Amino acid sequence: MTGVWLGIETTTSTGGVALVRDGKPVAEEYLPVIATHSEKVLPCISDLLKKTEISPEEIKGIAVSSGPGSYTGVRIGIATAIGLSAGWEKGLKGVETLRVLASSVTSERPVLACIRARQSEVYAALYESSSPDAGVLIHPGVYTVSALEKELSSGGELIAVGSGRSEISLPDSVLWAPTLWDIPRPSLVALIGCIRAEAEGFDKIVTPVYLRDFNEKAKSSVR
Repeated sequence: MTGVWLGIETTTSTGGVALVRDGKPVAEEYLPVIATHSEKVLPCISDLLKKTEISPEEIKGIAVSSGPGSYTGVRIGIATAIGLSAGWEKGLKGVETLRVLASSVTSERPVLACIRARQSEVYAALYESSSPDAGVLIHPGVYTVSALEKELSSGGELIAVGSGRSEISLPDSVLWAPTLWDIPRPSLVALIGCIRAEAEGFDKIVTPVYLRDFNEKAKSSVR
């Protein structure tokens, strides 16, 4: 995990950008909730580079949160990352937003990452742990709240993180991560992107992770 990486996160109402060097955060800034990401993300990146005195030439790779989340936000983030990648001639890596959320906590127990979607629906996935390469117990998808409540009713030990967890009635055995971690962190986008790129190489194309077509219904079962 050597070199400088830029992380871009615009899938939620509070986006952000970060620079990570050798696996450690150098600087991280969040975009105001009231601002549109299209207006703020590039100036924010420029300001971050100036403050840290890091030049584009020093950047080894660019990581971008690829969704799920806001349709517009996902597209803005990926388009920005692709533009910078082409202009700076740097490698690019997409990172799933649910994986970023799961990696926000430090846990050996399973981690439920979930993002609020439409009414009574959430984007969710259950991972074996918070490790960026942890196995998947419930595959990323858009689920009805009732489907997840049924699946998690057995009360197994796990930790929940993300804006969607408040939509679900979870057993008392489930731990809640601090609400601070409900917002995907751009520094983790950069860190996970670096790890993935070293293991898999850069992406030729970053595909948005929408998890469903525009009019597709949420899954009523996790099986």
